[in-house]
Amino acid sequence: MERKILIVDDEVLIAEDLMDILNKYGIKNVKMAHDRKHAMVVLNEFKPNIVLLDIRMEKEMDGLELGQYINDQIKIPFIYITAHSDIEMIKRIVKTKPVAYITKPYKNSEIYAALLMAENILNSLTDIFLIFKDGYATVKVVLDDINYVEGDGNYIHVYTKQKKYTLRNSLEWFKDQVPEGLFHQTHRSFIVNITKITKTTSKSVFIDTIEIPVSRGNQFKLS
Repeated sequence: MERKILIVDDEVLIAEDLMDILNKYGIKNVKMAHDRKHAMVVLNEFKPNIVLLDIRMEKEMDGLELGQYINDQIKIPFIYITAHSDIEMIKRIVKTKPVAYITKPYKNSEIYAALLMAENILNSLTDIFLIFKDGYATVKVVLDDINYVEGDGNYIHVYTKQKKYTLRNSLEWFKDQVPEGLFHQTHRSFIVNITKITKTTSKSVFIDTIEIPVSRGNQFKLS
């Protein structure tokens, strides 16, 4: 998975220094925001998968409030960068469930170690969930709830037990998001959760009463 990192710090020089550190470690897809309002815009438009977040910005608790929003609504790992490490602040930090917090002045190795921790969490999330935008909301769907996916031009339709989601993405994108072995592409336009298949023929697979086409060379046999 490509690392897309957002740095939120009202001190421009510190934000640029953090960007330089990331660049040295080969991480190039990085954006910066210097206040809470801009950070909210970048979160929705850039869609980072990791955030480096200063706690105290224009307002005393801007960073903590933003961290709580990320944890509640976006469900991506974030790391606090702070100059404060008093007991009361640490208690408030822990409540928002960051991956880590790093005190200033920081070392390059501390930043990199925290990023590795965030990536481990991110990888475990993508093994269990499919995370995507649905309008202005971020949706997290349990992979086991997905029955099949249908390609439709520039869109895909994700069929779950409860509903259908339509995403502006490709079947290749979907395959990159899910672990190998759980889903099988039966046709150029269909990918099926193999644990949901109830019947197979030479030309179709079935999920209960739903028939999904199988093209030559893409047959799947129930074990």
